[in-house]
Amino acid sequence: MADITLAEWNDRVWLVGGEDHIDDLLANTLSPEITIEIRQCEQKSEIHVLWHVLSDVQTTTADPWMIHPAIVARIRRSQGPMVVVFTAWSAAIDADGQAMIATAAAWAEQNPDGSLSLVARYDPAGLAPLADLARMRCQLVAAALGKSGVAAGRITHLLDDGPADSDSGSLELDVVQIVTNPPVTPLLVP
Repeated sequence: MADITLAEWNDRVWLVGGEDHIDDLLANTLSPEITIEIRQCEQKSEIHVLWHVLSDVQTTTADPWMIHPAIVARIRRSQGPMVVVFTAWSAAIDADGQAMIATAAAWAEQNPDGSLSLVARYDPAGLAPLADLARMRCQLVAAALGKSGVAAGRITHLLDDGPADSDSGSLELDVVQIVTNPPVTPLLVP
């Protein structure tokens, strides 16, 4: 069981377990060993059931704490690598990609001695233009980071031409992963 449990329904999220951590959750000062899970609910009543079970709440007239969408987005970003996802054969950066770039730029601002590596993967057995597309995607992400205030000298580009293997954790095609150096300690451990 996670230290903090959030319940999501209808694009809204409530704190249903681990209320003793709410101050650190909101202030982004949780210890790295604190775990968080987000449970999807099909009905709002499931939120109350989880809240009563996980928090031993006796009231039936109140609601649990609702968590601001920006905090939920921060939690989701911290649960996995920073990845800008592209549609097939496209180099367009969508809103989610812009949010990842903004997160990376914020990290760079908070870590002035750190650097960012942009890693794109392509299949060397595939079509030749795929390497060019991966390279262009890295350049576009780097340009967006530059517009967000990250100096070009702090950004490196890496192309991964290793075999596709989802079990080994290697990158998917159609993504650019933003790797921080020094590495960020994960906020959440699932």
